Amino acid sequence: MKKSVLTGLGIIGVLSLLVFVFAPRDKLQEIKLPFGSFKTNKEVKEEMRLISTENASSYKNGYFYIKQDSRKIMYFDYNTKKEVYLCNKPNCKHDNNTCSAYLEIGQNNELFYYNDYLYFVNSEAAGNIISVNFDGTPSKENEGNPATIYRMNLNGTDKKKLFTAPSGTQMFMPYIIKGSFLYSFLETYKLNKDESDAFVSSVTESKLVAINLDTGTYEVIRDGLHNDFIGEYEDKIVLQEIEYLKNPDSFGEDTKGYIDNLYHSKTRIIVLDPKTKKEEIVYEGLYKSIETLKFYKDGIYFIGQNSKKLEYLNFKTKSRETIKELSNTDYQLLTIIDDKILISRYKDRNAYVGEAYVIDLKTKDMKEFTLKDKNDYLIKILSSNDEYYFVKIESILGKEYTTWAGTKQQEIIGTNYGLIKKSDYWASQPNYIKMTNAK
Repeated sequence: MKKSVLTGLGIIGVLSLLVFVFAPRDKLQEIKLPFGSFKTNKEVKEEMRLISTENASSYKNGYFYIKQDSRKIMYFDYNTKKEVYLCNKPNCKHDNNTCSAYLEIGQNNELFYYNDYLYFVNSEAAGNIISVNFDGTPSKENEGNPATIYRMNLNGTDKKKLFTAPSGTQMFMPYIIKGSFLYSFLETYKLNKDESDAFVSSVTESKLVAINLDTGTYEVIRDGLHNDFIGEYEDKIVLQEIEYLKNPDSFGEDTKGYIDNLYHSKTRIIVLDPKTKKEEIVYEGLYKSIETLKFYKDGIYFIGQNSKKLEYLNFKTKSRETIKELSNTDYQLLTIIDDKILISRYKDRNAYVGEAYVIDLKTKDMKEFTLKDKNDYLIKILSSNDEYYFVKIESILGKEYTTWAGTKQQEIIGTNYGLIKKSDYWASQPNYIKMTNAK
């Protein structure tokens, strides 16, 4: 079972879903968008990419996303500094399928860019079953529509259904995509009662599959239980696999017991060739030894539990080195982009950052990073081009309330975005070029 451990405040709200955009190719076709048009290529390029909400990738013109608490696809245009609906119809209300920005939306919705198309993954009721059978399996009438993958043009037109997952399965980001193949985990789940007699979902089976987006079929590559994608390396998939010491589903609401079990479980970093299905284990050890990690370029950067070292494991040479000695333990790796690593430590249970640092991988220099919003959260990179980062400047928060776990949380009721020069971002200089939100 994939279980998220709450180490601090998780801001409640449906966050704007990211779209990761990759550079245009050679053969170009003109695509009309609300603010004008630009040229795009329709050739399939066999480049493997990790599609993840944690990975910001570059596109020189703008940023697509699904508007919070909405059924609409939006676009931020870097040139005009404006947000627009992905629709060309005059006087359109954007409230039905005649609008190219409108989406039939479910519980789990993910939008991403690849090879000059937009892809949309829609799951109507995955993980949110209400009715159950006596054995805890989901009741058929409450399974909802299975996960589906759609593809559309960059202006939102010509939406085509490419794949429908088997009934009773779930699929979520991250994904790996290469050409017409999308790699995902298809998970089968069962509902169990917790200590308060509430039903909770646990994954009973997970298969890593290769989905052929041309034919709508899929092939099972390997077992995927307790596996996650963490990157792509030389046209191969990089996985982290956990071999739990004890069944993680057995701990119920005992978070401390769950974490202790996780730390003392074995983990492997695996490089998988999806064509030949051959695997290479590049790391094997206790989970706590690489508690927080990120894949970048040719290896993994990681910090172990209670460690004061940022370390690097090179996949090519199999060598391991210390990148930086740290002043404290409990640092988290937040992001790696443009040869810079951002790390931070929380100052309390509500996930407010106590201190953050940026480490330059070329020079190994380390300096304090203080770029925060009005709510004391670090400014997050969503996308980038050669000169700028597109960032979330501020989340507009509602009233604070206390969760069942005793943490303080606030609902997100709005978001402000902007551009910032890369040099200003790493220097913690809040020189934002603010974007105008659509009405």
